[in-house]
Amino acid sequence: MSVQTSPQMPRSETRSKGRGARVVLLLAAAMVVGLGLCEGLTRLFLPAFDPSGRFEFDYPVGSLMLGRPGTVARQAKNTGDYDVPVRINMHGLRDDNDVSTATPGEVLVVGDSFTWGWGVAARDRFSDRLQILTGRRTFNLSTPTDIEGYAELLAYARSRGARADRVVIAVCMENDLHGYAARPDGEASPSNTVAIRHWLSTHSAFYLFALTVVHQTPWLRALAVETGLITPNLEGISGNEDDPRIVEASADRLLEIARRYRALVVLIPSRALWVGPSRAVEDRVHRAFAAALRQRGIDVLDLRPVLEAKGTPLAYHFANDGHWNPAGHALAAEAISQHLAR
Repeated sequence: MSVQTSPQMPRSETRSKGRGARVVLLLAAAMVVGLGLCEGLTRLFLPAFDPSGRFEFDYPVGSLMLGRPGTVARQAKNTGDYDVPVRINMHGLRDDNDVSTATPGEVLVVGDSFTWGWGVAARDRFSDRLQILTGRRTFNLSTPTDIEGYAELLAYARSRGARADRVVIAVCMENDLHGYAARPDGEASPSNTVAIRHWLSTHSAFYLFALTVVHQTPWLRALAVETGLITPNLEGISGNEDDPRIVEASADRLLEIARRYRALVVLIPSRALWVGPSRAVEDRVHRAFAAALRQRGIDVLDLRPVLEAKGTPLAYHFANDGHWNPAGHALAAEAISQHLAR
């Protein structure tokens, strides 16, 4: 009898636990149904938020990710800064020109998301404007990458038949400088939070709708910033290390690329030159890198003085995104065309 002296008590505890489990399951089921309903209604009545129509870099070429050939999509910002069409050609590039037909004297433009035209219509990119200003066909080879990737993109263009010998390499000073000779083979995996946000942004219309509402409602956005759910645009700028070895390694890698072409390296300045606590460091790195390129005999166009000429360099960027707006691209195109005409 020692084991079953109070048989009612264990049954009571079991019933209590059973009820608790059923409540949890019912709440979970209600949440899933509720979210599913929100997702379905958003896709039905607000199709602009359907992520299936949003552009993604999902076409692997070597170590690069390009656009999937034939894609017709849109690129939109939840803050409302931009909503533009994106068309990808047969080579995975955002370009109306066929790079396989590029001939000597024509221009290949290579760079990262700035040069790709993040947030602007293709016709407003500096590469497309450059074609009009110079009268020479210009081919945009860009995708989000760095200097190592620029070499791959140029090799990819050659493999497709491109014979153009004039190259404009646009270097983003916010994230292109690395110790290339000593870089590890792999890159760090994104955090779980970043991975979850990316999955939601590519699969959930309701998530995109809710995020847009938060961004465009001042008190909700302020609350999200205060709780760390949103990082303000000018607080999330990548910073450079004040390390001469990184400057030298990056300049050396560019020299390896530049010596194969009639190359012009265009420096896209970091916004950290003008905001944040690291302006002195960014100034030293910027000046040192430009000098290192010139010491190696590389033709360099530094856009910093061009953007600073009117005293409002950040006016050429989107308010809630680090990339250039159409005015920034127009200014860059004018400066590059004038430099190439020398």
